[in-house]
Amino acid sequence: MAWLLEFRLLGPVEAVIDGRPVRLPAAKPRALLAVLLLDRNRVVSVGRLVEDLWGDDPPETATKALQGYVSQLRKALGADRLLTKPPGYSLRVEDGELDLDRFEGLLREGRELLGAGDSKAAARRLAEALELWRGAPFAEFESEPFARDAGARLEDARLAVLEERIEADLALGRHTRLIPELEELVGNEPLRERPRAQLMLALYRSGRQAAALELYRRTRETLSDELGIEPSLELQELERRMLQHDPTLERARAPARQAEDGAPVPLARRPQFLVLAALVLAVIAAVIAAVALTSGGSSGKGASGSGELRSFVDKLENFLGQSHDGRVAVAAAVSGAFNCKLTPQAALARLDRVQRNRQSLLQQAAALSVPSTEEALSASDLLQKSVHASFTADGHYSDWLSARNRCGPPDNSSDLKAARAADKTATRTKRMFVAAFNPLASRFHRRTWVVGDF
Repeated sequence: MAWLLEFRLLGPVEAVIDGRPVRLPAAKPRALLAVLLLDRNRVVSVGRLVEDLWGDDPPETATKALQGYVSQLRKALGADRLLTKPPGYSLRVEDGELDLDRFEGLLREGRELLGAGDSKAAARRLAEALELWRGAPFAEFESEPFARDAGARLEDARLAVLEERIEADLALGRHTRLIPELEELVGNEPLRERPRAQLMLALYRSGRQAAALELYRRTRETLSDELGIEPSLELQELERRMLQHDPTLERARAPARQAEDGAPVPLARRPQFLVLAALVLAVIAAVIAAVALTSGGSSGKGASGSGELRSFVDKLENFLGQSHDGRVAVAAAVSGAFNCKLTPQAALARLDRVQRNRQSLLQQAAALSVPSTEEALSASDLLQKSVHASFTADGHYSDWLSARNRCGPPDNSSDLKAARAADKTATRTKRMFVAAFNPLASRFHRRTWVVGDF
């Protein structure tokens, strides 16, 4: 009976036979396997292997030790896999057996789909490629000469795929939810210009032009200080178009379209969801304007008076009370798809209906006048962040539902993982909000709020 063999390089190096990892506890045999996998199906000379495993000053016993490691690998993988071919050895790897090959294949498909304008399929392919990664490549071989360069090449390939997937998501109008991910990416890779350009565009499309331009200014300073260069011509052109309010910046590269199988268009790309997203931004802008007026146009005594503060608390509690039903409906829709009380299409329709019903609620929030006290300003700011985080989570859930053909338990799809991560962010933000708002509410003998209340 033939073995089902799988090799893994995108994380700790592994060989898996019929679902069970091959035991290779020693570092050198594992490093030898990694080197041979990088040059799979090609002959690698003994001299090259010795250099990769021991560097410029190998021990006199290096060649003999290498023969011992080859023998260990043959015993573990099969003699028909690790072949002796002058002037060295060759590891036979079939199509689909190496995760790196699958990764590169998904990358090619994703780029072709993106170039053809099918951003939804491209985003899925590229997300599948990224899901193959289990950790930093070759981190276990820090002392091996080959590991540093090979690991850096693979990590650069991962970042390139991540940037392509973000490009597809931008084309799908997912700019708002991309901002936290891009901010983290820019922080981790400060000298990569493409994520900075993508973050500028995501900020701009989210109504944060000032933040986008400030990011360009910081980018220019970073590149000048670290490398002594100016931003690329592409980045300079992006700044120029933002300053001129180029209308083409507002549009995604590829229009949203109905799936060929008739599945509904994800909520995050539907017109009503875009209207709601715009309303969220309007809420934030209106509250910020109100804050500026109250803090800048009064001495502070009248603005922070108990009457205005009581009115603020009353209106905010009314907003929270009305928002409770919406959160319950969203949770019921998602759980209904999990336990098959609802089809994915029915759950998506309910989620869609919740978003439409929130329009009047958001308009009420936009009318809030915020007293110029530190507590009120903090509560208002955290409420805005909570609303934004909740909408981001809902958008991810809608994408997950739209991709499902049938109901069933949660899966490991990228959309569902993103939804759960966004849910955690929303929960953390709401927890911070209630911690800031409850002391205000208690002054007027109001109830104590918890995260699950809204």
